[in-house]
Amino acid sequence: MLDWAKGYSCEWHLYEVNRETWADGDEIRGVRSASVERDATGEEPLVDSGTIDIDMPIGTDWVERYVRIAMVARQGSDLQRVDVATMLAPRNGGTYDRGTDSASLSCVSVLWPASKTMMMPGDFAPKGCDGAEWAARILASAINAPVSHSGSFTLDEHYVFDLGTSALSAAWTLVNAGGFTIMTNGRGEVSVRPKPTTADLRLDTASAKLLLPSIAHELDWSSVPNRYMAMEDEVFAQAVNDDPDSPTSTATRGYVRDPDDGIDDAPTRVDGESLRGYCERRLEELSMLPDTRTYTRKWWPGVHPGSLVVGTLSSVGIEGEMRVERQSLQCGAGLFVEERASKEVYAWRRS
Repeated sequence: MLDWAKGYSCEWHLYEVNRETWADGDEIRGVRSASVERDATGEEPLVDSGTIDIDMPIGTDWVERYVRIAMVARQGSDLQRVDVATMLAPRNGGTYDRGTDSASLSCVSVLWPASKTMMMPGDFAPKGCDGAEWAARILASAINAPVSHSGSFTLDEHYVFDLGTSALSAAWTLVNAGGFTIMTNGRGEVSVRPKPTTADLRLDTASAKLLLPSIAHELDWSSVPNRYMAMEDEVFAQAVNDDPDSPTSTATRGYVRDPDDGIDDAPTRVDGESLRGYCERRLEELSMLPDTRTYTRKWWPGVHPGSLVVGTLSSVGIEGEMRVERQSLQCGAGLFVEERASKEVYAWRRS
């Protein structure tokens, strides 16, 4: 295994992906540069996107296909392959110059087809079903990439999807209700799973050389509500944060701050919770804000959006558990990652 904190040389390869087996197909030549963006923020993230600049002979018929970016790194006599990203690559245009078509491929996530596949009228997730399994099943029906699930949670009520709901939106609705997540890896494999609770990277004095200088930070409480209300079958419930020690409470602010979308009239209760318990859970979830750090580091295996990074570098403001939100990967002389990670800070917790 390579020591990724030390120097290494590398070669880059681009492969077509076999849709049936999901294995490498033919290698694609002529790649000039590649970059990858990963973003797990928002309610229904696609997670992966990227750009690949490639030179092809004029007249080449580029057919939409899945591609895999792979790095082969060398450190002394040791070699290691890293699958950086697997994405769907349509043709977007380019420039003709001296017998060459210099094309730019704007790649999209393997989840993208699920965002364009609509659920059928009347589709629903039934009461008592395993929400993780159901979400995985919905995704698997809409995308080519392999889909797996681990862990489980139970839906306490039927959930009927609105007309026009995409398969991706339906899957995210279910996993968000259970506190789960959808993750992709470098091979484009999709997993529905609980949010990771163990660290995939530790940034301490021993690994500090992974970090480049300059670390940005951000924390803003202004959007956090201090009351959450819900209606279900003419039953009303609410949860209120009136804790004087909370920076967002009614006592501290001196006014009520409701969520921007008002009263929740379509609650998704799980695991036997009452409607009031649902309001308390949602207020707690909305009272969590990311205390963010943005930094650039050398690549480390197994760290994706949703992963936990644990820091003990208080001198540079990286301390405690942080969850990775976004990554920008630049494929060059090595693999460097600009990463945004956040520590979950709560303004209010239910008792």
